[in-house]
Amino acid sequence: MDHVDRADRPVSTGLRGLAPAGGLLHRITATVVHDGHGRVLVYRRPASARVLPGHHDVLVGGSVRSGETYRDAAVRELAEEFALTALPYEAWRERRSSPDGPCWLAVHHWRLPAGARLVALEAEVAWHALVPLDDLLGRPPQPFNPTGGEALERLAGLIAAGDPERP
Repeated sequence: MDHVDRADRPVSTGLRGLAPAGGLLHRITATVVHDGHGRVLVYRRPASARVLPGHHDVLVGGSVRSGETYRDAAVRELAEEFALTALPYEAWRERRSSPDGPCWLAVHHWRLPAGARLVALEAEVAWHALVPLDDLLGRPPQPFNPTGGEALERLAGLIAAGDPERP
C-alpha cells in the first residue's frame, strides 16, 4: 500500500500497519450501501477477523492498494465482499485513527439497484441483511463499529431520501 503524508500525497510504499515514522498515514476506503427504500446493508465480521472481530458494520471496505484510487478500491472491495458491480461516489474524506494507525478514510455511498443480489464472501462476512435506517440509528446491533455509526449519521438524510445515483 502507499504511505501518504498529511496532505494525502504518496511518499512511500509498504505493508499495512507499518507506515514509517514521521507522521505518515495509510489509505482506507469504505462504502455505505442502501436500497433506496431507507434500508442499509449491515454485516457482521467473523469472530476470526483481524480488525473488529464479531462487530456489526455498515462500512464495506478496506485498504487502498498502492497506485489504486479510493474509488477503484471501493469498487474492488464491494466486488470482493458482496459480489457487487458498483460505481459508488465519494461522500467525504478525512484523517482518522484506525487499528493499524492513522489513516485517510474515504467514505463512499451507493444505492443498490432494484433486484440486485447480495452474495457475501464467507471469509469476510458472518451475517448480512438490509436493515431500516431508523433501527440502526436508534438501536444498532451490538457490538457496532463506531466509525460506521458516525457515517450513518452523516448520510442519514441522503439515505432517507432514497438518494439517486450520482456520477
